[in-house]
Amino acid sequence: MERKAKIEHFRDLEVYRRAFEAAMRIFQITREFPPDEKYSLVDQIRRASRSVCSNISEAWRKRKYKAVFKNKLTDSMPALLNSLR
Repeated sequence: MERKAKIEHFRDLEVYRRAFEAAMRIFQITREFPPDEKYSLVDQIRRASRSVCSNISEAWRKRKYKAVFKNKLTDSMPALLNSLR
């Protein structure tokens, strides 16, 4: 039986690590977007991908309040979906 590592910080969460990796990849991909999109679409995509990480970390801090925890995780879903398009 495999023993799971203790999660002591939001950075230990796999979902956070994946969101962070995706945000870094999105940053690299958007560097190659056309210059005329630099201040509109690129900015929006990058902010959406960072928002996912922010919402996960905020939810971690508020996890003792179950309803708030669920709301923060739910808040991150639209940003995640937008960043994957």
